Amino acid sequence: MRYQIVDEGAFPEDDLAGRDALLALLFRLESSPDPVQVVVLTDAVLAWFRRHPGFERLRPVFVDMLGAILAPLGPDVRVPDELLEIRNMLATRAEAWEQKLQQRVREGEQRAEQRGRQEGEQKGRQEGEAAILRRQLERRFGALPDWARDRIAAADTAALEEWGLRVLDAGSLDDVLA
Repeated sequence: MRYQIVDEGAFPEDDLAGRDALLALLFRLESSPDPVQVVVLTDAVLAWFRRHPGFERLRPVFVDMLGAILAPLGPDVRVPDELLEIRNMLATRAEAWEQKLQQRVREGEQRAEQRGRQEGEQKGRQEGEAAILRRQLERRFGALPDWARDRIAAADTAALEEWGLRVLDAGSLDDVLA
């Protein structure tokens, strides 16, 4: 058997849009993030089949492909067995899917913002702990050697807090950072 491999990413959207080929429509459908555009492209597929009546046996294959494309929209998406039904279903649900996708994007942005804020707070706390520890150690033991500064800079907040407590009882810099 021989197989042809086609790199769909090698075709720009405007090139695919200018082709009257079922494969070009499939590539455009697979790369379309917009549910409304999926409806438009499904209309183009239906028109393609009307213009090419000898290819009716490919319709079920294309229905399966559309099902795979629509699967990420959610587990509640039932793909009808007929292209025209798919087109009608898409047209009625495209707005709801668009809203759901926008909601997911907003939620993702909020989680990323919260995570960033928490990481920033943690970093600030860690830097503050390190600065206080350096000042305490310098006051108690004098100028810090590079190895001590490096160790403090690489430490996590828990270690910095522990070392901050040790400053009170330690007899040497080694006792604190041990």
